[in-house]
Amino acid sequence: MLVLGTLFALAAASAPALTLPANIGVAFEPGNDLPLLKLPYGTWRARQHDHKEDVYTFRNIRYAAPPIGKLRWSKPAGPDKIYGIQDGSYGPNCIQAPIPEGFFMPGLENLSRNAAEDCLFLDVYVPGEVLRKRQSKVPVVVWIHGGAFVSGSKDQAVGAGYYNGTSLIHRADNNLIIISINYRLGAFGFLAGKPLHDHGTFNAGLHDQRAALSWVQKYIHLLGGDPDNISAWGQSAGAGSLIYHLIAEGGKLDPLFRRVVLQSPAFETNANIQTSYKRFEEFAEAVGCPSKGEEALRCLRSANSTALKNANEQVFLGISSPVPDGRHIQSPALVEYAKGNTWKQVDSVIISHVLDEGTLSIRDPVPEGQLQGFIVGSLPPNSSAQANKITNLFESLYANATEKKKLSAVYTYLFFTCNLRAVLNSYQNTTWSFQYSFLDGDINGMHASDMPATWYTSQAQDKAIYNGTVSEPLFSQFQRYLTNHARTGNPNMPGSRNYELKHWPKVSGLHEDVPRNVLNMHNAGFELISDEQMSKRVCDAWTRALVEAVEGLSSR
Repeated sequence: MLVLGTLFALAAASAPALTLPANIGVAFEPGNDLPLLKLPYGTWRARQHDHKEDVYTFRNIRYAAPPIGKLRWSKPAGPDKIYGIQDGSYGPNCIQAPIPEGFFMPGLENLSRNAAEDCLFLDVYVPGEVLRKRQSKVPVVVWIHGGAFVSGSKDQAVGAGYYNGTSLIHRADNNLIIISINYRLGAFGFLAGKPLHDHGTFNAGLHDQRAALSWVQKYIHLLGGDPDNISAWGQSAGAGSLIYHLIAEGGKLDPLFRRVVLQSPAFETNANIQTSYKRFEEFAEAVGCPSKGEEALRCLRSANSTALKNANEQVFLGISSPVPDGRHIQSPALVEYAKGNTWKQVDSVIISHVLDEGTLSIRDPVPEGQLQGFIVGSLPPNSSAQANKITNLFESLYANATEKKKLSAVYTYLFFTCNLRAVLNSYQNTTWSFQYSFLDGDINGMHASDMPATWYTSQAQDKAIYNGTVSEPLFSQFQRYLTNHARTGNPNMPGSRNYELKHWPKVSGLHEDVPRNVLNMHNAGFELISDEQMSKRVCDAWTRALVEAVEGLSSR
């Protein structure tokens, strides 16, 4: 048996966890072409080998202990020792709650069928040559899925190509490792209340993501990956999560990645902590537990998983978001960005949004008062002055628009593009900006319409999941931009005769109302535009209102 881990360990001498036993690493056994990954706490055999693309997939590697019992609403603990060879067949999805109708979530109908609290697993896609030739220092991408913080999985529609790293590895000249992860969702991952503030943990799902990133730092060198060249990619709630990782502990905590791709980052402001505290009480009562005090948390940690699941579906219907706890997440995200409380050692950033982020979940006709109600609900209580300013701003800017158009603009800015503008302001010299405007006859530029292109593969197109038109040249070029960025920090490099890329400059015009040199992908190709959906005037006004309201709340 040939063990490669020691060689990888020597090649990655700067990795933080190198006090590993000599038999730790990758091993090829005679008569079996699926290699073993030997970790200090267990051994996993590669689940499959794509012979055409020459990519090995290690499925359902446990990166943390099951978050059950006393570990509910706690930071994830390290895995216990697991005996025997794991074949990757065991790995439930995290428990789900329904999301709003109309959102593009491939494989949604299967997510609850195989769901359990014991769900903290990750998948690793590795080029075959990297393992066989004992390569090292290969760039790594960690993918964090979306789903409104209540739904989603690394496994959703993986057979149709979504969140399957094989195509991206091919697009990167077989010089990339892809990792996708699960994390706790809904009440299990983002419950917040006074008992948790005093005796547990807010945002357990964020801590799960950090535990997975820590696993990558510790062990990816065993598979040839470079722990000093980690990119984190996320879409929607996944991208929103990454925005929070960049402000953890006031921006002083290393997020454990050096490059980041943020696709349509979405989250509620959660500027009113009392709303989250009330949700805790509703959840506890739905389980049949006391709603307050340490006894409430004790009861929830000992409750039947089915009762928790039912309460999660009832109370966390639709959406959740990270909640500031005053410690790990000190304030609402845009407040932290406005104060400059971000991790500074980020090499390179790509931010992106789709053509039409806002209209997907809007009812027609729009219920009366919904526009102002959404703005008021996004601010702390007793912030009527700030709410009126923002309401009047949108009423003025969209005076001749329908109520649906106005509300769509409010959703676009407050849920999506002002988040991107905050990141852009913090990383001005290292950022590329993108707009996805491809109209496919199915999702047509709405939220998550960039997912078919991000995970495009010509080998696995399931019309039951995605019935839109694809453009192999455009989708391949889009993937090449992303994988170039992961490899070099520059989406234009390395060049390739197979992928003719339009030069994509860093974003500019940040002191003007709208940024310039934004790469727009539409059906005819790629062009540089000014991004009319990222107005400095609007985002500055929204950020200023939020900061004033939050600081006013803290001074009362």
